[in-house]
Amino acid sequence: MNRVVLRALGGEVAGVLRRHWVAALVPAAVLGAGAALIVLARHHLAAEIALGLLLAIIFELYVAYAELIVAADRGRGRRPPVLRMLRTAVPSTPALLVASFVAVSLPLAATGLLVLPGLWLMTVWALFAPAIVHERLGVRASLRRSRQLVRGAFWAVAGTVTLSVLIEHAAIHASAHTASSDLLLGLAGAALVTMIVTPPAAFTISIVYGRLERAAMPPATVRHRGTAPVTRVP
Repeated sequence: MNRVVLRALGGEVAGVLRRHWVAALVPAAVLGAGAALIVLARHHLAAEIALGLLLAIIFELYVAYAELIVAADRGRGRRPPVLRMLRTAVPSTPALLVASFVAVSLPLAATGLLVLPGLWLMTVWALFAPAIVHERLGVRASLRRSRQLVRGAFWAVAGTVTLSVLIEHAAIHASAHTASSDLLLGLAGAALVTMIVTPPAAFTISIVYGRLERAAMPPATVRHRGTAPVTRVP
């Protein structure tokens, strides 16, 4: 199962990003600039930890959007416009918000007590967002589905998904805090950094989810995301 996750993963992520760079980078730039503005207003928040939680939840919403891009990439015909994909993601937003709060706050709290439990939770719940969007699952079902998919591929998921998310969060925090010295330059820098790190991290989550989902299916059927199920020919 670890091989399923790792095989040519970087090439597939790069391919999706290359084919849909406008749809991926523009919302990421807005996310980065918005994160910088949130950092500037952090004195209105209850604590710095609330800022980290908020930015992580926003990232999970972007992951859900990235799932639609990957699904369109594997489908037939032209990719839907960005606004249409955003509208498609709207019905999943309530479940995503609640699941994001659970999947982000609990690992964050566990990390505050001891690092390893937090990283473990981040890994086993790493795939909840695409499960909500692709399988139309609720909050508890999406977290349970993520654990099912990660089982048997924990270290591969930790080394790809969890690591990329940690790098993405660290980069967004670092770039967002630079906006406090020079607003315009800081916003531009935060947008640029987010454009570089967020789409690859989000696509990694979506592609790993798709690979594990297909690997968990009965061998007689291969379900191509974005197309109707097809039967594998011997």
